[in-house]
Amino acid sequence: MAPTSTDPALSVANDLQSLSLSPAAPKGEVPSATPSDFLLPDDAVCVSAPGKVLMAGGYLVLERQHEGLVLATSSRFYCVAAGTRSAASSSTADPKSATITISASQFPAECSWSYRVNLVTYPAPQTNPGNGKNKFVEIALAKTLQLALETISEGEEYKGDNEKAGVELLRRMRGSGGGMEAFVMADNDFYSQREQLTDRNLPRRISSLTQLPPFNPLPRPIHQINKTGLGSSAALTTSLTAALLSYFGIITLPSSSSSPTPEETTSLDTVHALAQLAHCLAQGKVGSGFDVSSAVYGSHAYRRFSPAILTPLMSSPHLPIRAANLKDSLARDKWDQTTAPLRLPKGLRLVLADVDAGTDTPSFVNKVLWWKVEQAEEAGRMWASLAEANGLLRQHLEGLCSMEEDEGYTRFMEESAEKHMEDVSYIAAEVGVYSTLFVSSLTISLHICLRQLFRLVTAASKVPVEPAEQSRVLNASMKIPGVVGGGVPGAGGFDALFLLVVDTPTVLEAVQDLWEGWTEMSLCPLLARQSDGGLVKVDVGEVAGLKEGIAGWEKRKLAATL
Repeated sequence: MAPTSTDPALSVANDLQSLSLSPAAPKGEVPSATPSDFLLPDDAVCVSAPGKVLMAGGYLVLERQHEGLVLATSSRFYCVAAGTRSAASSSTADPKSATITISASQFPAECSWSYRVNLVTYPAPQTNPGNGKNKFVEIALAKTLQLALETISEGEEYKGDNEKAGVELLRRMRGSGGGMEAFVMADNDFYSQREQLTDRNLPRRISSLTQLPPFNPLPRPIHQINKTGLGSSAALTTSLTAALLSYFGIITLPSSSSSPTPEETTSLDTVHALAQLAHCLAQGKVGSGFDVSSAVYGSHAYRRFSPAILTPLMSSPHLPIRAANLKDSLARDKWDQTTAPLRLPKGLRLVLADVDAGTDTPSFVNKVLWWKVEQAEEAGRMWASLAEANGLLRQHLEGLCSMEEDEGYTRFMEESAEKHMEDVSYIAAEVGVYSTLFVSSLTISLHICLRQLFRLVTAASKVPVEPAEQSRVLNASMKIPGVVGGGVPGAGGFDALFLLVVDTPTVLEAVQDLWEGWTEMSLCPLLARQSDGGLVKVDVGEVAGLKEGIAGWEKRKLAATL
């Protein structure tokens, strides 16, 4: 079916047409450089965005009256934006155009998309031949260029002159080589590494995952690789828009998530708004936005923005770049989402599993929401109970965090690692009676309240929010000493599961032993653990394997052209 005028996909096409994106170079053209020449230029900018786990609040997070508890992960997406490394110079390059190439650098050579941006003429948009399209990349690029042009145009030197501002934007894109490129790479956890472990005859354990190279190259295109549910599309969109805006000099990002300056906070808000728009357009709907919010702000209790903020930008006819008014629509005072600090207490660790089964999440969610409409009274009672359980979980986490400096807290955690959670209340009072109370309550809110309610939703809606197979492995995991609780994250289903455990090697090994020997489903742990940090600017050289990963990509791309 052809897209209508309100179809986000058509809006994207129009975006790209107004920007004049066309192939930058014929396929098969052999680069003049050799692999040894692939060094990042001095102007390279690198940003990093975390993955996410929606620990509590699945479905509830779609409604503004409820919160979701989202944890950022230590596994991250990275985007490096830099000037094109070529013999061309800014004096010989076409002053009316610039080339942008965006590459998913862990994947085969065809996962690269080149565009020629020309703000004077407007031929039909087209990606480099044979490489297909990536809607998340295209939309993020188009919207970032629109916002960058508007921001430059508002400067004192340009005073609203979009023509002069466009020339300046092209100059920033061209740099000294006629264009720019961006490399998007993700920590291995975002993509299933089962195949890579099998090829190396390694067991499915965390120690095996550490033996894989950082940014491990994957054998097939993106759409043929299984993901692990850490929010790859949101982290990609966020890191790409942030890297481009930073490279263009539009924003100033923090180098640390702790205590950003007012200017850096404003920049984070700008990226959040732009990434939410681009991500919603790529998905074709206005979602809850918790995944993008976590990619920008890290771990927090999240209350969604009003969908009406983005609805006009999703459905109104497309405006060409010079007539766009994104900056006003994305201004911070237009947004009403809330984020409240949230973290795990010291001594507890998030453990994640990649489950070798699939869930069609959009179809899955739609079925649950349809049941909620059809059985509004029953669903309303369950939603109210889920909201209460979420609130209790947040309260218990905050309570434990407040006790971290209490005498006996560390000893209590150490002794809890040797106990089944139903036995922790018997630990001697002198090692922390209040801590005992809160760990017991945390177990109850996770294991009894949230999971029981998810199972009730499963039974009532006939949708496996917590499938029986997941229930059995979670119940078995709960019997391991030191396991506090767990569940199925986000919308539920078969994609993943999480545990909160006392952070000791003994507990972690016991969990892995159980999962490795589990026969009903194939489970593979992830390296990721909780991380409070959000979007940051980083030094490329400080990220282990990042430069080598880009160099490896360049070698594979060169080999594909020979």
